[in-house]
Amino acid sequence: PYLDRLWRHGIPVATSTAPWPPMVWQACLLRNSHPSAAEHLDFVRDEMADFCEKGFWAVLPYAAIAHHPRLRLSPLGCIPQRDRRPHLITNLTFNAVNAETVRLGPSEAMQFGRALQRILFRLRHANPAFGPTYLCKIDISDGFYRIGLAADSAPVLAVALPPMTGEPALVAIPLSLPMGWVESPPYFCAFTETGADLANASMHHRYAPPHRLDAVSETTPMPDP
Repeated sequence: PYLDRLWRHGIPVATSTAPWPPMVWQACLLRNSHPSAAEHLDFVRDEMADFCEKGFWAVLPYAAIAHHPRLRLSPLGCIPQRDRRPHLITNLTFNAVNAETVRLGPSEAMQFGRALQRILFRLRHANPAFGPTYLCKIDISDGFYRIGLAADSAPVLAVALPPMTGEPALVAIPLSLPMGWVESPPYFCAFTETGADLANASMHHRYAPPHRLDAVSETTPMPDP
């Protein structure tokens, strides 16, 4: 029921301080993004356009959102990665948005520490009667972005986009959990850990039917003509 309510109404963002006055917004807008975002301006624009098409973010002129009482602006950063494309991150620590966030997320859903030891323990004590033990690691693409924010909370986590000549100042507002917010991990883990728990419980209580794509995946590819 808890996850169902979050899914229907979105994740709330509560703050411990009063709303920012307009002069603070304007100062944050003037400072704008981290220099790394300006250095990868084309990538930032392409990536944000893709996120908007997928419904993860919304981009608006600052003038269209400047009246919102819960608006807060943080700098956008861009983390370069070796042999991979850069990675966008919202620096919600710089302007104290993370520090002023009231912790409502289920922190008990997160598991930290001794991951390697726990994996090795499972491998060592696996029943050999069932044959070799296999490991499977699954990465959910844009995982945080699969969980929506409450509509009235989204402006709290807004970021200023790097400016381009001839354009009005633009603000990006997340519609789902952003990377960089202190409460994104516990909410994400609450959904994914619960899904894993339900799947494991189902597997232990009844026989799992074959996956509908098993036969297709095991078919020998046709030779290239």
